[in-house]
Amino acid sequence: MKTKLILKAIAATTLVWGLAPTAQAAEQEGVQCPSGYAASITDGSKKLVCSKVKTYEVASVCLNPLHLTMDSQGSDRCLAGVSGKAQPSTPLLAGVGLPPASQFQRVISQTGPDVFRATVTEFAFPQGTLLPYVGNAANGVSCPSGYDGDTRFGGRGIRCDKWDGPSKVADCDFGWTRDADRRGREDRCLGANEGPTKPQGMTKVQHDLDRGRGDVSWHLDENVGQDTWRRKIYKFPG
Repeated sequence: MKTKLILKAIAATTLVWGLAPTAQAAEQEGVQCPSGYAASITDGSKKLVCSKVKTYEVASVCLNPLHLTMDSQGSDRCLAGVSGKAQPSTPLLAGVGLPPASQFQRVISQTGPDVFRATVTEFAFPQGTLLPYVGNAANGVSCPSGYDGDTRFGGRGIRCDKWDGPSKVADCDFGWTRDADRRGREDRCLGANEGPTKPQGMTKVQHDLDRGRGDVSWHLDENVGQDTWRRKIYKFPG
């Protein structure tokens, strides 16, 4: 009975030798600025701010019911029908998401009504998290304490990671034998077939499952005589 169980375990392990970990688009991928926004990466690639400069332009109008006649010679004026007294025209701020009136400056037209323009810097949170960010996007996002930062997405984003403990010796599951430096300097496991090693203290199945997580990666150091594995963990910047 024990022999049958051992053979079943070996067969199950054999099936997963060729399985590559399925990395999710999650913590290990990091976050990046939305399209159209420039990335400012500082603090050793630990902080990301997404911004863009945008210009708004609105019409010059007369909104006072007593001053509805537009005089567009020079700086636009709104004329009163009876007294003839004039008032400056105002910007038409009827759209959603426009900057406040104080940020608009008159641009005088010599051939028609003026326009009002506002050039402002707008901010957005990066994309890539499981849940959207909330708060003030102008403050950007930063890696948690203790995590390093990496520049990602061609300079448009970052990710946060750190080593999770010391390296572990590379060995093989029961039924396989480690062959040192079999493929160049890489150790391999020989048994029912040939496959990669795994970290000491866990099975090959456990190793593959762990590598398939979106917040974990394992790195193999190919050494002469004895390879080692080291685990790295990732978090979203906050």
